[in-house]
Amino acid sequence: MVRISKQSERRAVSPRRPSKPSTKTGKLKDNIKGGFKSHENAAPEELKKTLFFPKIK
Repeated sequence: MVRISKQSERRAVSPRRPSKPSTKTGKLKDNIKGGFKSHENAAPEELKKTLFFPKIK
């Protein structure tokens, strides 16, 4: 029996094809009040009217 080189072994194996993206199984849209999750470190309602948050580019 003849020993096959590593390179020829690799050439003999067919490459894996990427799988197609599957459909989403969970909820398609989260039903969140206000459209986003509120954070504990967010400014309270009273301060939101007076605070200014500049956009960072």
